[in-house]
Amino acid sequence: MVRTPLSLLVLCGGDSAERAVSLESGRCTAESLQATGHRVRLLDPADSCTDADLLQADIVVPMLHGRGGEDGSLQRRLQRLGIPWLGSSPEASELTFSKIRTRRLLQSLNLPVARGTTLHRGCTEQQIRQAAAETGFPLVVKPDEQGSSIGISLIHEEQQLGPAVQEAFRWGEQCVVEAFVAGREITVALAGDRLLPLVEIVPPGNWYDYVAKYQSAATQYQVAPAGIPAALPVAAIQAVRAAGASDLTRTDIRLRPDGSFVILEINTIPGMTTHSLVPLAAAALGLTIGQLLEPLLQQKLGSDRSAA
Repeated sequence: MVRTPLSLLVLCGGDSAERAVSLESGRCTAESLQATGHRVRLLDPADSCTDADLLQADIVVPMLHGRGGEDGSLQRRLQRLGIPWLGSSPEASELTFSKIRTRRLLQSLNLPVARGTTLHRGCTEQQIRQAAAETGFPLVVKPDEQGSSIGISLIHEEQQLGPAVQEAFRWGEQCVVEAFVAGREITVALAGDRLLPLVEIVPPGNWYDYVAKYQSAATQYQVAPAGIPAALPVAAIQAVRAAGASDLTRTDIRLRPDGSFVILEINTIPGMTTHSLVPLAAAALGLTIGQLLEPLLQQKLGSDRSAA
């Protein structure tokens, strides 16, 4: 139990496409923080989230996935109100929420990403076919700003291309056409400066989609898997630091059989559901979600008070 209970406000739900995942992340996080001895209030901004609600908390714990939570808008609001929060800055949140901007940053640092290109709403069929030709099949079409595999399509032939791009444009003005990288899916979680055990995802097929992430009992997870090159977590840490992300992050990586790898994305509010990867990595260290977050909360409050 903590020595001095804090008044914590866990935000979850919202009105993004990731609402269902966010609600479960918030519930799991709130229950675990309560178990450590804190006073925790759970609030869904889709119902209400006034400045007065926010100002009642010692610190806000955002578990809002998707737009309104990970895109920097919430962080800017909290910053304007002078309320400390667990998580990355507005600038880092906005940057990493965009797959396109994240790719550009990583490429500028010579960190590995999959071969790919960007399409904009209103692009011609010829431009779509050209993007696919330059990328090669199989390929993945991703909305620029979505998580939880929402709007993502894995396609193997040209006739699937049009519907996949249309689906991606349902979620925004830009999308990424990216080469599918066959191999192992590895996640690298950081809690502050602490590297958590790596987790390998083994979905029932070769595609870790929404069903495999949150619904399938057939998806398997291996903590601290063998055969991981030392350069992989180092690259993940470099990517997180370069993006300016902080507190709790999860970087997703595809590892090829030859030992090379590509960075897929950086998550600044990773899932905390019963199927999520950060709680699994923490459990391997004997830590609950609350125990994992406790030093981050204290550090954030300490640095915030020092700055004041």
